[in-house]
Amino acid sequence: MKDRNKYILHLINFLVFILLETAAVWLISRNSVIQRSDILRSVSAVTNTFSSGAGNVGRYFSLGKINRRLSEENVALRRENDRLQAALSDLAVPDSLLTESPLFDYIPALVVSNSTDRLHNILIINKGKRDGIAEDMGVVTDRGIIGYILSAGEKYSKVSSILDIDNMASGTLTGSNTFGVIQWDGKSPRKIILHDIPVHTSFTYGDTVVSSGYSLIYPPGIPVGTVSGQMLRDGVNYDLTIDLFEEFSRLRQVYVVSRRDIQELNDLMDDQQEKGGEQS
Repeated sequence: MKDRNKYILHLINFLVFILLETAAVWLISRNSVIQRSDILRSVSAVTNTFSSGAGNVGRYFSLGKINRRLSEENVALRRENDRLQAALSDLAVPDSLLTESPLFDYIPALVVSNSTDRLHNILIINKGKRDGIAEDMGVVTDRGIIGYILSAGEKYSKVSSILDIDNMASGTLTGSNTFGVIQWDGKSPRKIILHDIPVHTSFTYGDTVVSSGYSLIYPPGIPVGTVSGQMLRDGVNYDLTIDLFEEFSRLRQVYVVSRRDIQELNDLMDDQQEKGGEQS
């Protein structure tokens, strides 16, 4: 409404200007020099007012054009940001993953939600069934085991984090090739426990722990962390504290693991269970 009133005011000024200009020409042709001078001063004042108003109108419409251009550029930048985010989700799989586990395929995904302060932590990733994601697939990075697919929607999936007191994975001390069970104790999101390491095992602080490969979910050789502490649990086994390589609070890019021979392995396990049931 305010802009409309300004426009009407400038239009009236313009019409008055035209009327006074016409009167000035007529009077100048009929009156004395002094009268002509007075009339010209009046016309000049009106002309200056009109010119100032016209300038304001010009600036108004110029600012409108600038605002529209900035708005269009803002939309373009948002689209470019979305495009780059999508491109980030399709980054090439690190060579270290491909080298360590040739029997596995990897589906890159972005973490859109993540928790680290609960006993049962969850991640949400931006890939789902339409991207080939299925339940029980492993989720990793080249710096650690992240978890497994708990449920898959069409576009998104829920991941049960390794930072869940009920989740376990098989890990190996690389120096001694000794296997243990990786499990979070619900405390620091930067540390995890490697259980069941026999007391006769030779190890030192700083030794690396990797995934063992004794799993249908996780490939072998995925780095997990380094030994930073120990506790004799039952007189027979150590529980080793492991400093994680992956910082879960900053987790952004992950890879969903698709095992190429999973159907054959599942069939063999089903046959074994059926035979065990028949024998019992």
